[in-house]
Amino acid sequence: MPVNQRNSRNVKNAKKAERTRRIIWSIIVLVAAVLVVLKIWEVDFNSVKRRITGSEGVVAAVTEDIYPLSLDSSKNVKMVPQNDKLNILTNASCTVLNPTTGEKQYTIIHGYSNPIMRTAGNYICIFDQGAMRYRLDNLHEKIYEESLETAVLNADVAKNGNVIYAVQGDESKSKLIVVNKGLKKLIDLDVNSGYITAVAIDSSGKRCAFATVSSKNAKMITTINTINIGDKKERASLELEGSNLLEMKYCSSDLFAICDDRVSRVVNQKKLKDVFKKGEVNTCCFNYTSGGELVYVYSKYSSANENYLTYINASGRIKTNVELNQRPKYVSSSSNEMTVLFTDKIIAYSLTSGEEKGSVAVDDSVSIVHKLSTKCFICRHQVIDVTELKEKEK
Repeated sequence: MPVNQRNSRNVKNAKKAERTRRIIWSIIVLVAAVLVVLKIWEVDFNSVKRRITGSEGVVAAVTEDIYPLSLDSSKNVKMVPQNDKLNILTNASCTVLNPTTGEKQYTIIHGYSNPIMRTAGNYICIFDQGAMRYRLDNLHEKIYEESLETAVLNADVAKNGNVIYAVQGDESKSKLIVVNKGLKKLIDLDVNSGYITAVAIDSSGKRCAFATVSSKNAKMITTINTINIGDKKERASLELEGSNLLEMKYCSSDLFAICDDRVSRVVNQKKLKDVFKKGEVNTCCFNYTSGGELVYVYSKYSSANENYLTYINASGRIKTNVELNQRPKYVSSSSNEMTVLFTDKIIAYSLTSGEEKGSVAVDDSVSIVHKLSTKCFICRHQVIDVTELKEKEK
């Protein structure tokens, strides 16, 4: 090989080696700088790795740093899962919270004195019970707010944004109204059979129900009335004599009616069928699965310490029944589990088998619990906090 070629190649190799050394030293300097910064801020390197790789799951990786979250009020607090978010209602506001990041994605400053919240699909309906305002929002913006001429008695919302509400009547005892999200009236019905105490609308926004209270032979009578969009009058009127109706909720095409001393269903908008007959149960607390099925806690008499946790499916069948040795404060359901809050602990049970899945000790300040993935989100006083159940040893 000629000398000039060897010299030229040696020069190129030297330049290439110098570039490589510069790149390596640049990387070393950059890494050193990052290490210094992380040391200054006292970052846990294992935590950083978990956040990048997701080895603990998204919720587990982030909630340790951001909870507990302070609320603007401790009054009228209600916490409801909606899709993958948590809706938190207080006496001052309603917040759509991303539970993974703790980010407040949308906040409603409602200004209502007695706010009640209903949710379905992507919609949130808040009404000022006993006053004259209600509003419809979705998970990120306001749809509308209405000021009425008479007081709102109750309201509910469907997955398509239809809102059913009852107001005091001008020339009747009550008035039932259903509007779509464009505020077009779909039902406007004067009700003289009694005063409306509860309303419900199914997920499609087509089937509706309202309950009235009246006096008959010196006795208070609760009557469930059903009506569909397009009807001019009620389809059926079904009496619940002697029972105090607590809530109505549609599950598919049928309606659950939860009373203080019975659980019934309205089938096909026409027939009343009992799950628990009048006097068989004393209602303690209840909630619903994401599909609207009923999770229900009851005792056999009012002062009993023995309570029973029951899962009732869409067809009204009791699928799971678990005996509890103390009275719960709250019950919820998600991810094929039933989560029960007692005064001193939280226990999760399988929805289908009733098997205990896990538990954690808490104090009496906890008032609400919802389990999402592996985490339990709890409300205590004026904060939202997070805890994790310890799996039961097999």
